[in-house]
Amino acid sequence: MDSRPRAHILRIAISVVLVGLVAGFALASRSAIPMLFDDETIVEGVTVAGFDLGGVSREEARRRLEGYANACLSAPIELRLGEEAWIMYPSDIGTHFNVDAAVSGAYEVGRTGSIFSRYAQRKQAAREGIEIPLLVSTDQQQLMDTLYSIAAEVRMEPVDAQLTFTQDDQVLIKPSTNGRGLIARQLPELLRQATLSLSRRSVELPIETIRPTVSTSDLEALGLRKLIGKYTTKFTASNYKRTVNVRLGAEKIDGTIIAPGGTFSFNEVVGPRTVDRGFLEADVIVNSELVPGVGGGICQVSTTLYNAVLLAGLEIRSRMNHSLPVAYVPLGRDATVSYGAIDFQFRNNTERHVMIKASTDTDTITVKVFGDVADGMSVKIMTEVTDTIAPSQIQRVDPAAAPGSSVVTEKGAPGYKVSVYRVFELDGAEQRRELVSNDRYKPKPSVLTVGPSAPSTSAPLSRAGSAGPSSLGSPARPASPTP
Repeated sequence: MDSRPRAHILRIAISVVLVGLVAGFALASRSAIPMLFDDETIVEGVTVAGFDLGGVSREEARRRLEGYANACLSAPIELRLGEEAWIMYPSDIGTHFNVDAAVSGAYEVGRTGSIFSRYAQRKQAAREGIEIPLLVSTDQQQLMDTLYSIAAEVRMEPVDAQLTFTQDDQVLIKPSTNGRGLIARQLPELLRQATLSLSRRSVELPIETIRPTVSTSDLEALGLRKLIGKYTTKFTASNYKRTVNVRLGAEKIDGTIIAPGGTFSFNEVVGPRTVDRGFLEADVIVNSELVPGVGGGICQVSTTLYNAVLLAGLEIRSRMNHSLPVAYVPLGRDATVSYGAIDFQFRNNTERHVMIKASTDTDTITVKVFGDVADGMSVKIMTEVTDTIAPSQIQRVDPAAAPGSSVVTEKGAPGYKVSVYRVFELDGAEQRRELVSNDRYKPKPSVLTVGPSAPSTSAPLSRAGSAGPSSLGSPARPASPTP
């Protein structure tokens, strides 16, 4: 018998069997899992926002979810911060529930993909449950406006610690306080969660601590325990321009803090003495003469500071005396400055910070130095005039003067050589003594004005002899101009 007809008959038989098997499986499936072909209800195990929607129609699911959404939108949410509370409604920020998307998502479970995929989805829903999210959206502009409003009410600025000084020079620290601020980026999710819950409608506002720039511990670490040096000088308040310069200079150095090992530069701290920075023109000493100059009087600030620093026991790095004596301090106790040329500098040679406090009264400037030195330690300044230099005399002929006349038109002043010492004492007993400076002040020549026809009886220029050294202390001398 020919083999080809037999093979053909075999293929036909196999096809018939397969068709039968598929039809049988379909019939068996229809009877075993009829819900695969039920298009009316949501499969068992599907939930939305905690609602079990298994076995209900899409219309019923929508009705339930819309009722839930309306309740969520109308119920207030309490925003709490300790004892404070704010009330807001989801509608205030344009909240919207996407019910249609949730219903569609729930209904699609077990209805997408192949017959095997559908079966697997339904088995998973029945065994583990499948949660379909209920999407909630807000109007971003309304949300941001609300967040900014709440943040503004919640925010508390931190307060820096402050040093205060009592009238008897006690150092006090006003403690710092932390501030607070809303962590706005966390609030939208917290609001969403509260909006979706009908039982938990309270949100604890997320807060961050805002630290002060200067904390109490920062100031405590400075070690400004007490007053360690103080000095006061007087000025003529009626000299308006000079007074302005003195006051401005005091303001510039007031509050300056120098770290241990740090160096203070007067010119660096005060800066250029220029009109645009508020300084006025007043008398200054230039080449042993008084001439107008912007910033006249600023040397009284540096001098007062110098004396306070000396008494504080700090290390002097750079200082120069005036060419002429000044009236507001004893000889050897002044410190002249000139921006870009002559500076006054000192170093904080203690183990703690020091602070300069400078203030002016009606006719005085006071500089105080606060820091920390051993209890019972004090400093005294001793001045010794080692030489007095007699002034010379200058003779000038005045053609307009009466013939033969001779008048002293400018009175001279002596010059001095001065040594200054600093004595360190502990409980009144001297511990050590150091030489601070050896200074020289030029004498000021007297001027003798004579008539033109008078015979000259003296050389145009002569010098008197020098006096011997004096004892400790400043000699009596005429008051001189105060640069």
